[in-house]
Amino acid sequence: MPELQVGAVKIHTAAGENMLDALLAAGQKVPWSCRAGHCQTCIVQALSGQPPPQAEVGLSSDQREAGWLLSCQCPVQQDMQLKLHDPAVDGIAARIVELHPVTDQILVLRLKPERPMRFQPGQHAVLWLDSELARPYSIASQPGDTLLTFHLRLHQNGAFSDRIQRLTAGHTVYLGAAGGHMHYDPDWQDKPLLLLAAGTGLAPLQAIARHALESGHQAPIELRHWHDEPVCYFQQPLQELAASHPQLTLRLQPRTELAADLTQLRLASRFTLALVCGPPTFVEQLRKPLYMAGLPGRQIIDEAFLSRRA
Repeated sequence: MPELQVGAVKIHTAAGENMLDALLAAGQKVPWSCRAGHCQTCIVQALSGQPPPQAEVGLSSDQREAGWLLSCQCPVQQDMQLKLHDPAVDGIAARIVELHPVTDQILVLRLKPERPMRFQPGQHAVLWLDSELARPYSIASQPGDTLLTFHLRLHQNGAFSDRIQRLTAGHTVYLGAAGGHMHYDPDWQDKPLLLLAAGTGLAPLQAIARHALESGHQAPIELRHWHDEPVCYFQQPLQELAASHPQLTLRLQPRTELAADLTQLRLASRFTLALVCGPPTFVEQLRKPLYMAGLPGRQIIDEAFLSRRA
């Protein structure tokens, strides 16, 4: 029977038992959100014992070398000594500069990290309010920006949503390492980009569009956003960006138009790359229309915003 040790606490598990389940059952305060291996809120550090490969998928080389693993993806097969993540020690402290509600359900958060953070536009990072409450959010900024910006969807009765709205400028939060596959590749220079977003899925895709244009992207870029509000919450900055870059086309539509729009989906060329971001139901809804439009799966990159409630 494998044994997990966290500090002075020893936890006996069944062989193959999920590590996150074992830790939570033993009363360890391990945050979690998606349970799918994407959000990285449940990371713990192996001080002894070798994590299985599936528990390291999506982590950076620095994280893997330091022994960090995704506890939700780790079946316990051997004795392991673990250290729980402490955001004040293992993360990057960041001061809140601005909390700006742009709609009743969307909050723009701007942070000033105490030191530079490495990321690619479109990736996500975990925001830690304390050692027990954390959620992943896409980074809406560019690496050269002074502040890190996040677009937060507020959930009714959500623990993170309730807490973040009570914070004020000057409060300190903590950032985990950037991760995720949603970012611009320099090899895409001559490929048309079709960026499809719903809700705050716009945050990473507008960052990717900005990065592509600043990198001298040559092919057309079409950015579509389906919104629940009367207008797109980020309409003005997008229109200013499109005004100075004629290869960028915007289509900002109410969510009620989504089904009709998908029946008329057309590609700029067979080399088009589609990047899709938003709620799981939205991402799933786009798979068949993109395939029917002639786009093979290898040319579709998607990221679903899984919530803890889902």
